Amino acid sequence: MDWTEAERAELEQALGRHPVESGRCAAVARVVVRMGRARDPGSSGRQVRPRDGSAARFVVPRQPLARRWGSHTYGKSHGHAVDALTGATGCEASRYLHDHWQFVDFLDVVDVDVELVDPGIEEQQ
Repeated sequence: MDWTEAERAELEQALGRHPVESGRCAAVARVVVRMGRARDPGSSGRQVRPRDGSAARFVVPRQPLARRWGSHTYGKSHGHAVDALTGATGCEASRYLHDHWQFVDFLDVVDVDVELVDPGIEEQQ
């Protein structure tokens, strides 16, 4: 992902305030989408969820974590998924599930309005 120097610095700050262990993924997604829309109007929020009708109750990243997630929100911009799992560079959106998640056959990815996911989570520490 080709962020400008200023964009990358802002995103790195957001990743530092909301690391993967925090579970505050929506906060980082808001930064990604806001910055991404400046140059890519198609930037959007996405969410990984257990597939309806599957036995899955949680989403399980390949990176081991102490807590379980019922879903995970990330930003998509310029064809890249960007979140605390990928770092500021992101990863090609087409590879994101395969590269960063376990049990992908039991997951769905849906569009979300990042402003409506976990409002106020930025203030939690």
